[in-house]
Amino acid sequence: MYSLREEYFACLALRYTPGLGPKSWSNILRYYDSAYAGLKDAANWHSLAFASEKSSASALNEEWRVKAEKEYRAACRLGFGILPWTHPLFPALLKELPDPPTCLYYLGDPQLLVNPAVAIVGARNSGRLGIEYGERLAADLSRSGITVVSGFAKGVDSCVHEAALQGVGSTVAVLGTGLDFDTYPVDSGWLRSRIVESGLMISEFPPGTKPFARNFPFRNRLISGLGLGVVVVEADIASGSLVTARLAGEQGREVMAMPGPSGDSSFAGCLKLIKEGATLVETAEDVLLNIRHMLETSVKKSGPAVTNDYSVKKIIKSCPQRPEIEIPKPAESLSVLDISALEPPECDIALALEKGGKMHIDEICRAAGLDVSVVGAMILGMEVKGMVVRFPGMYYDLKRC
Repeated sequence: MYSLREEYFACLALRYTPGLGPKSWSNILRYYDSAYAGLKDAANWHSLAFASEKSSASALNEEWRVKAEKEYRAACRLGFGILPWTHPLFPALLKELPDPPTCLYYLGDPQLLVNPAVAIVGARNSGRLGIEYGERLAADLSRSGITVVSGFAKGVDSCVHEAALQGVGSTVAVLGTGLDFDTYPVDSGWLRSRIVESGLMISEFPPGTKPFARNFPFRNRLISGLGLGVVVVEADIASGSLVTARLAGEQGREVMAMPGPSGDSSFAGCLKLIKEGATLVETAEDVLLNIRHMLETSVKKSGPAVTNDYSVKKIIKSCPQRPEIEIPKPAESLSVLDISALEPPECDIALALEKGGKMHIDEICRAAGLDVSVVGAMILGMEVKGMVVRFPGMYYDLKRC
């Protein structure tokens, strides 16, 4: 068994090996029992199709050493908590990503990473309504035992972190800088201190990393990746929150959005997401309803523990139940639609539902061979026309006799 520091150093070596990217290092980390063992076996990477011969040679020649040692010494000097890939608290959900980090730095309580979590994101220049939405949702979810994840930016992010600290679920702040860069955002020192004391701050970036624009898409994939779902509470059409929502959809997470007043441009991004298939939510109960099936799946897989005497099973018990609705099988009931009279893509969607019955929107996309943005827009129109029936959790079926 290797020590924490050996594993951490080996993870840095993988990250700094020339020509080795996230896909390669994640394959290596999944294959070997430890990062240290994987690094020691670099001679066989090429034969195992993990890396090119050149990258294998670079690892063997320790071309990673100068950069790895520099980061290692800095992190140890600053006293950061370190979670290498093989640490028991390294989030299992992040290991599922196509581009996972090899290790995480933290300040605060890393046990929060085993809690079921939901990300809440929104505008930096948020209005009063967006702040109210975010604060209420974060506080209610945290009281239910759900950990709230966000990006420690000005506006919605900061407000949801503060509100979530009031509950048992607390909060995780994902930074787009090094943990030691404590002047960004401006005037955030008080919130940083509270999160370190009662929540958790994490970053994959080396000490000293500044808030470069290129960092934040990487941060966003961790925000969406850590949670069972993402809620966008306020976003205009060009908001970076839509990027986080897109990443969540690609990662198989629930995508949810809160509606704003009709015609309010600061909520135009939320409306766009809803039109494309995101679930409209207004309360914590709505969110719990939509992630319930993912909570149940996590219990079946591993039954992770939750801090503060909460368990995932207790949280599930508090979740609202979906109504039990009897859906007749296609063979026993007839659709009210004349599918032959429809034109693509409505025809493709209807044929998929006729064959498969009640289906999630993702299943409809695969069966119909259509992009989710197309299906999301078309099926909303089909619902309005009375062609399809929508059920909780983005499930649909043809309207039947």
